[in-house]
Amino acid sequence: MSDDLIATLGVVIRDDLLELALTHRSYAYEHGGIAHYERLEFLGDSVLGQAVTV
Repeated sequence: MSDDLIATLGVVIRDDLLELALTHRSYAYEHGGIAHYERLEFLGDSVLGQAVTV
């Protein structure tokens, strides 16, 4: 994860969870059914929302 993002958010999010949270369902389907964000949608929305407002 970017050091700037860590400093801005004040938390550390595991890279695998961040990738999962930010992978769209359609991309996952098109690329062989890889894991997608459906279960962690709230995390991705929170990370993006926080990054945009700061």
